[in-house]
Amino acid sequence: MSRPAAPDVAAPAAPGPAAESRTWRWGVPLAVFVASRLVDTMLLVAAGGRQIQLTGANFPFYMFRAFPSHPGYLDLITTWDGQYYDAIATEGYAAPAGALNPQGRSLAWAFPPGFPMATRALMTVTHWSFPLAATVLNVALAGVAVVVLYDLVRRTADRFVAVAVVATTSFFVSAPLLQTAYSESAAFLLLVLALRAISDRRWGRAAVWVVALMFTRIVTPPLAAVAVGCLLWQWRRGGVVPKAEVLRAALFSALALFGGFAWPLVVSRLQPDNPGASRASAAVAHSVSWLGQAYTNAGIVGLVLVTLGAGILLLAPWTSIGRAMGPELVIWTFGYCVMLLLVTPIQPGMLRYLLLAPGLLLPCLAPVRRLQRARWVALAGFVALLSVVQWWYVDSLIRVGSTSQGFGP
Repeated sequence: MSRPAAPDVAAPAAPGPAAESRTWRWGVPLAVFVASRLVDTMLLVAAGGRQIQLTGANFPFYMFRAFPSHPGYLDLITTWDGQYYDAIATEGYAAPAGALNPQGRSLAWAFPPGFPMATRALMTVTHWSFPLAATVLNVALAGVAVVVLYDLVRRTADRFVAVAVVATTSFFVSAPLLQTAYSESAAFLLLVLALRAISDRRWGRAAVWVVALMFTRIVTPPLAAVAVGCLLWQWRRGGVVPKAEVLRAALFSALALFGGFAWPLVVSRLQPDNPGASRASAAVAHSVSWLGQAYTNAGIVGLVLVTLGAGILLLAPWTSIGRAMGPELVIWTFGYCVMLLLVTPIQPGMLRYLLLAPGLLLPCLAPVRRLQRARWVALAGFVALLSVVQWWYVDSLIRVGSTSQGFGP
């Protein structure tokens, strides 16, 4: 894949971060992120005062620990899947003899070990409880992730776009999960590290991050498209792509594709008859027709709404402001959304999954991008609106208001 007459151009240059001081490169994204954590902490604390008591007897989902009514912050952040992560970090995957709800406990195998084992290591060193270790670890990981994200976007975009990507990600509707007992923060950091390594054409380093990511969240296959797409992007812009570079990218792509099957294969070998094995495999073996599901549930109206929503989701990265993020984030966001449309049903959990598509909301700010002061005012207003949506998310999905509540984050 080469053009003889083209100049010998290596990986895309990254003039943005070099032109900024370390204070800007670290301080600005961290300031935005800290502001988002303060808002989300207040929302979570307030929601805890309105949650009902949860036990293994009155709640239809798995409970590793019973919660009192009006639980505090540390209890609230370990609801839903957090109960499985708590069980894994505290006791491991195998349910001990006489465990409460052993069948539900066995579904812990559906959750890769990266996040709970990292939390367990922190618990061992600090002697903290799981909820405290999980929230501290996740805030720290997500904080580093936004710094890496800002650096990645600044390679191709101006400061406003980079800040907007960090802000719309930190205040995304499901961003409160970045400080709860979920694996989103760990996956977020590993993802942006892999994308930056691809941007640098450091394929070995990218492979290390992908191996860690495949045992944290089953989301690595779209990174294969990122690797191939970035080389094509470079070639189309007149750059030479050496054969050795193509080979390294191909090997990396194979690894990223394998990452979608790695943990399910481990589970199927260790626990072939375990219910968690089939659930772990669902992300790569289950295909859902969103259009068919929409038509079945809501007829023509549902079909039209889902078609429009899916179209907006897939076209957003290719808008002019979306392309400013650089090829790595553009191709990742598109490929990841395609994967979600193929392997997930229509459910509230989609909001959680989209947290790993940083910059997805950036096109909302396209009308004000070329303005000067007004664009920052518009960004502040948009963040305020997202904070209100976060309140709905915390109160409706994270908080449990009824024992008959059939869905969570």
